[in-house]
Amino acid sequence: MSNLQNDPNVESMGIESKARLKIVGIDAPIFFVIVVVLLIGIYMEALPQNLASGLIVSMVLGILFMWIGDQIPVFNTFGGGPILCILIPALFLYWGVLPDSVGTLTDHFYNEIGFSDFAVTGIIVGSILSMDRKMLMKIGSRFFIPLLGGVISTLLIGGLVGELIGFGFAETIFFVVGPIMGGGMAAGAVPMSEIFAASSGGDAGDILAKIAPAVMVGNMVCILFAGALNGLGKRKNRSKNFSGDGEMIRLKDGQKRIDLSGGESSKFEFSINSLIIGIIVATTVFAFGKIVATIFPTFHAYVYIILAAAALKIFNVLPEYIEKAAEDWYDLITKAWVPAILVAISAGMVDFKSVIEIATNPSYITLVVLTVVIAVLAAGFLGLLVGFYFVESSIAAGLGMADMGGSGDVAVLSAAERMGLMPFLQISSRIGGAIMLVILSIIAPFLM
Repeated sequence: MSNLQNDPNVESMGIESKARLKIVGIDAPIFFVIVVVLLIGIYMEALPQNLASGLIVSMVLGILFMWIGDQIPVFNTFGGGPILCILIPALFLYWGVLPDSVGTLTDHFYNEIGFSDFAVTGIIVGSILSMDRKMLMKIGSRFFIPLLGGVISTLLIGGLVGELIGFGFAETIFFVVGPIMGGGMAAGAVPMSEIFAASSGGDAGDILAKIAPAVMVGNMVCILFAGALNGLGKRKNRSKNFSGDGEMIRLKDGQKRIDLSGGESSKFEFSINSLIIGIIVATTVFAFGKIVATIFPTFHAYVYIILAAAALKIFNVLPEYIEKAAEDWYDLITKAWVPAILVAISAGMVDFKSVIEIATNPSYITLVVLTVVIAVLAAGFLGLLVGFYFVESSIAAGLGMADMGGSGDVAVLSAAERMGLMPFLQISSRIGGAIMLVILSIIAPFLM
């Protein structure tokens, strides 16, 4: 018995067991008391329509749904947590489980108070500035050939097929292909809905309700394709250029492998001051984007925000500690506030009845699957032309563009058993998603 007590493995198992009883670092019983308190406030309609109420309701419910989704076997490999955050609030409002005041509260908090601009700008600026510049230089322009090829192919072929089956060319581009290839929900679909609303004169919430199903269903299709590609890559009679078993670049005999790990980790540690700097930098870029959009209203402010952040990164304008600060701010938003963003979008902006009508449309589902297929094939074959393996290029530049951003990247690479490709998928989700926003903002005024 004493030997068991001193066994480090047993002790480790005890630590893991305790960890499972915590939700976002809080003991589960305490967290559930917090949930109960908020639910009492919600059903009594005692919470005022302000920043504090909107943030805590969205944040706690988001963390709860994220935790539940991540505990469900199989479902958690399909992006369970984020999907529950997007679906459950709208579904509960549709069923009447939650009062309508929750929708009003979250909509006011997210749109009227302006939390949307605050959080989404932090995600966009932080995601771009936190990319490893040395790694980008090592990859060179090669990776952007399959990435852009996949984007252009899905837009053109998807749009034409949509026109042929009666869904409509523009409708397919803006409400199926664009959202799937746009980098996820918070950094893709949300700014995309605002860009479309500015071009069409419609309501951003109504547009987002049409966009959200494509992002979610597309993510599930991507994970299935990742597993299929992994299986095909293990065949013994495969072509030598078909799969690199996790290696992206095809090398000649004796050629040294290129290190794409990104080099050493940053020497700047996380601190409160770092967060302050990150907030200042991100919101300054936001202000710059708004100023330029006022002078040149051709494009939405988000386009100028993306271009400004990209220019700062490409030309190495900012010192490393400021880029690290933007990354720290981005990390905080993605861990603490993305669940809140998804809940606020779901409760305040998504009409579940409309989602059901859209998601059960056979033409819609067909176009979602077709978009992922085109992205995979285009990225794979173009990757072969620039010296990549077909499977790895398909996953990194194809599925990396079509999945649901950060959580989608992890799920796709887990299914594909190729976690080493994460740097490439980060480029697809961040840079590729930003490129898609720019492209759509250019064509939206002409086709919407």
